[in-house]
Amino acid sequence: AGSVRMRTALLVALSILLASCDSSTEPFVRRRAWLGAPSGGILAPDTARVGTPFTVTAFAAGSGTRDCNEPDGADVSHNAGMARVEIFVRVKRGRLICTDDLQYYPIAVSLTFAAPGVSVIRVIGTAGSGANAPLDSLERTVVVIP
Repeated sequence: AGSVRMRTALLVALSILLASCDSSTEPFVRRRAWLGAPSGGILAPDTARVGTPFTVTAFAAGSGTRDCNEPDGADVSHNAGMARVEIFVRVKRGRLICTDDLQYYPIAVSLTFAAPGVSVIRVIGTAGSGANAPLDSLERTVVVIP
């Protein structure tokens, strides 16, 4: 029984590792989004209530060709009065013809702050559309009330 459990745990760990690897056979690759800046770049309320979720919308900028710039959500982390929102797009692998018509794609996330005070929302993306574009960020403050 012990060896069956150990083998099962090993298979589960191996499948998780394999699933998390970027495979060249996947049709798309996930990468940080180019930060767009309509309406200041981040839509969020001026105030929020402690423990109450609210929606924040950041914008990815890029080609109108969806194979070149398909919004792919965000990774969110909190640290005291700071919420870090890293936005992503999916880009099709292989040769692409991307149009130069700049579009903005909203990526909405839900945030909750646990303590009152002035909190910061930092959206992380890139300063351009290429795979090697440097990191960039935008910030917005929110007053969190009890």
